[in-house]
Parts: sequence; structure tokens; C-alpha cells
Amino acid sequence: MSLMKLAGKKIAILGVGEAGRSAARWLNKCGTSLVCCDRLELDKWPAGFLDWCHREGIKTFPERDLPDSEITSCELAVASPGIPPSEKIVKRFIEKGIYLMGELALAASLWKGPIIGITGTNGKTTCTRLTSHILTNAGISNVVAGNISPPFFDCLDQNTKDCTAILEISSFQLEYFPDNWPDWLESPVFSAAVILNMAPDHLDRHGTMKEYSRCKGRLLDFRKDGTWAILGPGVRQLINRPGAGYLSIDLEEKTTAGATCSPRNDILEIRWPEGQTEPYDLSNWAPKGSHNIENLAASIICARILGAGPKYIQSAIETFRPPMHRLQPVREFKGITFINDSKATNAAALIAALKSIKGNVTLIAGGSGKDEDFTCLTNFLTSNNGSGNRSVITGAILIGEEAPRLERVFKPLVKNCITLSGKDGTETMKKAVEAAESMSRPGSCVLLSPGCASFDMFSSYKERGLVFEKAVRRLQ
Repeated sequence: MSLMKLAGKKIAILGVGEAGRSAARWLNKCGTSLVCCDRLELDKWPAGFLDWCHREGIKTFPERDLPDSEITSCELAVASPGIPPSEKIVKRFIEKGIYLMGELALAASLWKGPIIGITGTNGKTTCTRLTSHILTNAGISNVVAGNISPPFFDCLDQNTKDCTAILEISSFQLEYFPDNWPDWLESPVFSAAVILNMAPDHLDRHGTMKEYSRCKGRLLDFRKDGTWAILGPGVRQLINRPGAGYLSIDLEEKTTAGATCSPRNDILEIRWPEGQTEPYDLSNWAPKGSHNIENLAASIICARILGAGPKYIQSAIETFRPPMHRLQPVREFKGITFINDSKATNAAALIAALKSIKGNVTLIAGGSGKDEDFTCLTNFLTSNNGSGNRSVITGAILIGEEAPRLERVFKPLVKNCITLSGKDGTETMKKAVEAAESMSRPGSCVLLSPGCASFDMFSSYKERGLVFEKAVRRLQ
């Protein structure tokens, strides 16, 4: 599609967070007529952006003051992913028959090169970064965007047929990939689509696991003909998609097409539908846990689809280091290893972390809730705590809004379990780290893996992880 077709179109930007601001700046360069609105009053908008809007002659409104005349004159509304479809402002545009989509969906429709879409409850960022690492190692030009920073619109200056876009896509973003597109826009087409896993998450927004799974499955509706869908364990049953074109990742079973692993997790084997197999040596693979081998398998398949050769993939396997806040060793103090897994914002991620660590663990968990049922944690602890070669939770320090609910899970099953009150994130984390250190022994591990969101005491999981690291480094 020629970008010239955007010129003269009136487009509403719903939400002026990072994604909305990026979309507005790029669309303004294309000659569109813009109107921006946000739930915040204008004096709460980023000052630099508001000044820019005024200089460019762009209309700005708090949501409640947006007149119907502005809505009906629009040809498209672009929503930021943080705005639920149930919000009044979204419903107003829908009721007026205005095309509505997310900023990621619109940017993807404008991209000229191949697109890889990666979603799943956990592992998206690692898989996205890893896929980029492999393609870069193979000399294949690529950009990384989406749910991972930066917004995709920030990358459109590199929009060529030879550049691959690797998109981390959240369920919130997939909600805004519409069924119906205006005739002056082409819907995006993915060269590879990955759904790594699915576990209950964001049910405060989606309501049910069925609806959450439906949103994740939307990614498969935008595949190019003949494009492979790469699905992690159990995903196909949840998305309920019959038919062909699927490659399965299952490290415990010999799949006919997809990826499997040796019993010792030292050889990863990719199996193609035509019968060829490709073994990859994992002896120098740094990230911990079988979940990260699943991420690697998906990345390898994507990279092979895009033309990366096995020798470049093997080299990338040996040089990749996981992103921050994901099972990241921070320090060894008095023989105790402290690990930052602040990115574990749901119970499934917490369980994956515990599966990846052997030996005694003192766990720091808790945070803000997302209406998640913690029954899976009870089941895991009952059947796995101390069994075989896995971790043994010898102590638990629970913090944040969800601490009382987590206490009902851990207290009957973990001998040393304490709950810390307090709403100051820095002070609470300092106390948690000190308590964890005092109840741990040499050779054991203190693991921050909250299993919850961070917004009760921190601005993000990143801030939470950094505060944890600072507290650990101050131990003496």
C-alpha cells in the first residue's frame, strides 16, 4: 500500500502514552489530519507532546470533552493497548461506525518487509530478543518492536523490503487487530506466527481464560498463505484451531514436526515436516530452564524460515545472554545466590522459575493482582516441592496487595513463611531481602519471582527488579 493514501485522512489517536505519541508523530508526517484525546486532563499530558500538538495544529481533548462532531468526521481511530475495548471512548467510535484498530496493527499494515509475530503468556521478550540476535548473527537486517520498546511506529524509518520486523505482541495489542479494514489499508501479513504458551493472565481485563485465549489466537488470522504457526506445549488445544500449518514445540515428546529435546536437555532437535532434522548443541546455552529452551526452539524455527543458516544459529546460541529481570543472577553473598526474576508477573512464570532452579530456595513473591487463581501454585507445591532434582522452597517472604492470598497457598506448605506489610516499595523490598538472607543457608538461593504485577508499590517490573538488586548489593 502506498503511504500516500494516508494523506488527508482524519485519524483519531486514543491515548497519548508512548505508543499513541509515536503514532501521532509519524502519521502527522504523512499529511493526516489528527485529533488526540486521553482520559487525562490536558494539564496532565506530557508537556512536550502537548506543545508539539499545538504547533502542528492538532486538536487535543480530554476524553469527556471530545464532541461527537470530531468522532463522526474521523475515518479511523487508533487505540493504545492500555485502553480496554469496554471503555466509553472506544464504544463511542464503534457506535458511530468508525474503523478502529491498535497502533501496532496499523504500523504492521504499513511495513514492507517480513514480519514475525511472537506472543504468549510468558517468554515473549526473551524469544523476541533471541530471534533478533540470531538474525543479526546471520547478517539479516531486523528491528524489534511492539510490546517490547520501542513502539513499532518508531521503526518505520527503516521500513524496507529487506528488513524483518520482529514484534512482541501482547493480548491487549491483539485485541485491536480488527476483522474489518478500510479499503485504503491492507491488513498486515505475518511470515511466521509464534504462540509460546498460555496460562491465566490479565483476567482482570479479559474476564475468562477462553477470551484471553481467543485474543492470543488472533495472531494466527494474519498469517500469509503457507506460513507456519509455531505453537508451544498445550497451545493448540487452548486456541481450538483445527487444520494444518502448525509446528509444535514439546521438549518431552517426539513431535513429528517442530522441536524436541534430548533427555538431558543438551541437544535441541528441530524436525521439519518433510522429514529433515537439525540438531543444535546446548552445552554453551546460558539461560536457565526448559521454558527458555522452548523460547530458543521457536526462535530457531523463525530464523530458519527467514533464511538464517544452522552455523549462524549455533554461534548465536553460544553468545546469547538473557534480558534483565529474567532469572538474572545478581550477587553471591555468604554463599547464597540472589536471583532477580522480577519479570515473573503471573503464577505460571513463577512456577517456570522454580522448575529451573535446583536446591533450596527462599522465595520473595507478591505484588498487585490480576484476578488470577493461584490454585496452580498449590498444585505445584503439593506435587513438586522437594521432589526429584527440583527446587525446595525452604522459606517464603510475601509482599504487596496479593500477600494475604499467597499466604493461604504457602503457609501450609512452606515451613518458614512470613508476610511483610507496607506500601513503600523500596523499604518493603529492603526488609524482604534482609529477611530472605537471614533464613537462607550457604549453597541456597534467594529468588525474587513475584508471580504478580508490580503496580501496588512500583512503576513497573523493571523498577521492582532494580530496587531488589540495590537492596541485595547493600547487604553486608
